[in-house]
Amino acid sequence: MTFLSLPFLCFFPVTALGYFLLPRKARNVWLLLASWFFYLCAKTVYLTLLLFVILTSYGAGIALGREKKRPVLVLCLLTDVVLLFLFKYVNFALSLAAGVLRGVGVSWNAPVLDIVLPVGISFYLFQAMGYVIDVWRGRTEAQRSFLLHALFLSFFPQVVSGPIGRAEELTPQFREPHPFNWDRFRQGLLRFLWGAFKKMVLADRLAVLVNTVFGAPESYGAVQVMGAAVAFSFQIYCDFSSYTDMALGVADSMGFTLRENFDTPYFSRSIAEFWRRWHMSLSTWFRDYLYIPLGGSRRGTARKYLNVLIVFALSGLWHGAAMTFVVWGVLNGLYQVAGAVTAPLRAGGYRLLRIREDGPFRHGVQVLITFLLTTVAWVFFKASSLSNAFDVLGGMFRGPLWVRLSMGLDRWELLAAAAGLLLLLVVDLLSCLHNLRKAYLKQPRLVRWCVLWALLLGCLIFGSYGAGYDAQAFMYGFSF
Repeated sequence: MTFLSLPFLCFFPVTALGYFLLPRKARNVWLLLASWFFYLCAKTVYLTLLLFVILTSYGAGIALGREKKRPVLVLCLLTDVVLLFLFKYVNFALSLAAGVLRGVGVSWNAPVLDIVLPVGISFYLFQAMGYVIDVWRGRTEAQRSFLLHALFLSFFPQVVSGPIGRAEELTPQFREPHPFNWDRFRQGLLRFLWGAFKKMVLADRLAVLVNTVFGAPESYGAVQVMGAAVAFSFQIYCDFSSYTDMALGVADSMGFTLRENFDTPYFSRSIAEFWRRWHMSLSTWFRDYLYIPLGGSRRGTARKYLNVLIVFALSGLWHGAAMTFVVWGVLNGLYQVAGAVTAPLRAGGYRLLRIREDGPFRHGVQVLITFLLTTVAWVFFKASSLSNAFDVLGGMFRGPLWVRLSMGLDRWELLAAAAGLLLLLVVDLLSCLHNLRKAYLKQPRLVRWCVLWALLLGCLIFGSYGAGYDAQAFMYGFSF
């Protein structure tokens, strides 16, 4: 059951209605049972693993709250890491081992284990690990209520694909009364519909073009391959940010505030800034629980750059068990190192050319370069293999500029995608200047209803419903 499925459109009204109508003492129990039912719809064994993580992190938190014993912390974190490795990386590790052995002349065919990756495991394991570390550091108190801790890790809007929450931010909200608030409900509904629009009208439509060209890059011209790479940059942004918008919208309509995950990242002026504005809950998790413990920038410049590369390599591996994801992560790390090293040279060049630091020309150039660099990196994220990634990159510079071959979308489909991207650009630009959701609530009732109906009809009329359409296929989140 996902946000764009018919079962969810039945599940959520019942859950929300029950939550607001039940006595306050029964609300959290109802919310936890609803969250477990939501997760149970994926597969029964998935819920068993989630319950195990809840129990182990709850017990470790209680133990660390009484006495800061390092072995308890290490054992809990090691358990989580082993679980993640067994379910997500064991086949990848076996294939790497087979490759190494072949390199030294030993022939060994790595077995492929039939292991089903539990939905959302990377998200709730990181959330549980962050909680235990925070208790160890004294940043948050150990949670004595099993109900509240279970809700923290199971809350249905975020359990599948985040955002990755922090105990000190989310758990206190379960203690607070949340009477029905019409303004928050309308605000949440607007955000949910905007997320659905980005997913159905943009992400799913662009996916057809991207999959077609990436599947056979040698068959297309350089301009078409470049266009597919740019299209994927927007596809993955619309895909993942749409899930975040729907998750935050659902939570907001019930009175809960989750972490923001995106802040118009494609308007960033550097790769470092991009990663402060893209998947922010994960970026800050790696910063707080890996980069800083490794030494951050406190142990010299060389160690700082090494720490950046380690963090981004592991970030790439977190996204997927394949070398393409590792290369994508390392490439983003190298971008940051190169950006830091060349910063004085670039600043001197701008001064020599008398280009103001805060001027629109310099700003625009930096945004464009940052977008192009991220687009190149996204090629590795999307590609089915390293050879496929290099075929796509090579296809941008060889062969004809254009080939008369269908890219999967007809003229009207391309027009709908272009119109949707233009609307996305306008909304993101305006959101940099104003709080659009608050501005929406201040509009006359007629305007508010027109916006809601426009988004709803846009999804129904212009949504992509191609052959084999699957509303559950959120490419960025559900593979984790």
